[in-house]
Formats: sequence, structure tokens, C-alpha cells
Amino acid sequence: MKNIYVVVSKTGSIVSRLIGRATGDPYTHASIALDDSLEPMYSFGRIYTNNPVIGGFVKESVNYGSMKKFRTAEIVVIQLKVENEQYAEINEYIDAMYRQRKKYHYNYIGFFLAKFGLHIHRDNYFYCSEFVKDLLTRFHIIEEKQFSKVVRPVELLNVEGTVVYQGKLCEYAAT
Repeated sequence: MKNIYVVVSKTGSIVSRLIGRATGDPYTHASIALDDSLEPMYSFGRIYTNNPVIGGFVKESVNYGSMKKFRTAEIVVIQLKVENEQYAEINEYIDAMYRQRKKYHYNYIGFFLAKFGLHIHRDNYFYCSEFVKDLLTRFHIIEEKQFSKVVRPVELLNVEGTVVYQGKLCEYAAT
């Protein structure tokens, strides 16, 4: 057995604060990591640290990119146990996505429609929690029926796993 990690966060960025106000949710972003160091995390978010408008498939880390800028982000880290074969398939899938990251885009339309409870599927387009949900269901870690059509980061707090950390990103140390 291996572990993967769902990371739900609230960075405190302008976009994060706006999402939090609109939804009332305490967490506004979701990522996935394949190692307990959370190095790196993968998600759909801002490509350029200082530009919240241009988004896509990104690696995130407390050491670089947006998460370096928002080191004091509040996070919850949930450990999920997966079979060795699932882990290898997930790792291969994410590596392939990252190598071909220019073909993946931030799902702005889906993100805005989510506010109204509307879901739209577009190939190769994701917003953060949509990506994490897709990964977890694609590899049969969590059943699709456990999620709503329009998944928000806080919904990922309900996945069957073990919360291994809750606090500031910059204070996280693998347990």
C-alpha cells in the first residue's frame, strides 16, 4: 500500500477571499500530492505567481510559485491509502499531464457556472477541486456518487481518509 494526499487550502489571496465570501467556505483550493512531503502538489491554478487570471495545470510548493507567496495558507492534509498499482498509474498519469500541460486549461466557464450549481464538462479543462475529484474517481479511490456534480474544495474534506495535518502550510512537516 502507498499513500496519496489531498490538500485543501485557503491562501488568503484576493481570489481566495472572493471565493470564500461567495461560498462561505473555509477552504477555497484543492491539490493532490503523491508524497508526504507535499513536494510537489498538483492542481489547476495560477500559472504565474503574480497573475491570478492566467490559469492551468501547475505544480505547487511552499518553495516556489503561488504557494511560496502564500506560505501561511491554512491547509488540511488528508492521507488516502491506495494500492501500489493505483499509485503507479496515478503517478504516470500526472507525469504525462505535466509533460503535456499546455494542452490542459483552467475551466473558467465551469468555475463560474459552479456558483449557480451548474456543471459543464470540457475535455482537458479543470478547476482545482474538479481535477482532484476526477483523479480520485478515475482511479477508483473514491466513488463518483460520493461527490456532487459541482465539487467544491470543502467537499474533499469528506473523503474517507486520515487527516494528518491541519494548520499553516509553512509549518507543515511530514509526520
